[in-house]
Amino acid sequence: MNTRVSVIIPNLDMGRFLPDALASIARQAVPVDEIFIVDAGSGDDSLAVIAGLAAADPRVRLLRSEAKNPSAVRNRALAAATGEVIAFLDADDLWPADKLARQLARLEAEPAVSVVSGFVQYFDRLDRERLAPAADSRVETLFHVHLGAAVFRRSVFDAVGGFDETLRYSEDVDLLLRIREEDIPMTILRARTLYYRRHDDSLMAQSDPAKERDFKRTLAGSLMRRRRKGVVTPLAPFETLIEPESHAD
Repeated sequence: MNTRVSVIIPNLDMGRFLPDALASIARQAVPVDEIFIVDAGSGDDSLAVIAGLAAADPRVRLLRSEAKNPSAVRNRALAAATGEVIAFLDADDLWPADKLARQLARLEAEPAVSVVSGFVQYFDRLDRERLAPAADSRVETLFHVHLGAAVFRRSVFDAVGGFDETLRYSEDVDLLLRIREEDIPMTILRARTLYYRRHDDSLMAQSDPAKERDFKRTLAGSLMRRRRKGVVTPLAPFETLIEPESHAD
């Protein structure tokens, strides 16, 4: 599939994890065309790490964001991205080796489908040689809304817009709900498409009452938009989009 792919990586004080994230992109069987690392004012050694990564790989571009809000950071890169397919990866996570090959193949096989997601494997210890959860890691594999688990045709953002910058949390849920409200076809593969690293410094590990507030705002916003359109039927759960078991490996 000769498709231009842009990768967006938001970063705030995750310099120690960035080399793993970039290595997991580099090992993909399908190469990407550009990698935007958007730094939101890190106070660690992230800028030096990014400079080293960019020197080693000309596809890596550093963007800076004055805003620390993940939505604003991702929108900064969306404005610069030139790919027909947009993929996301948080600085502390990794992609399984076959992620892009699987998902781009599905986009090619099903031109009507515009979003392809998959399962997330949560872990807490990394085997750096394999760039996969270590044998002694605590792992859990399930479907959950994570941007890094999905790939998107650029046309999706042309249709629904970017991320809601008033949200600090649940911006990914908000985006996927807006996509589904517009009946943009989406499928969820029965395959791991993201390794999600659990650690104490991650944004989602922080205790913040805004998490629940933003999640409720996201759901309420979706309900209000559908009511304005005269739609009273609830959206089916995301799990109904998971491909049949006959398609699993």
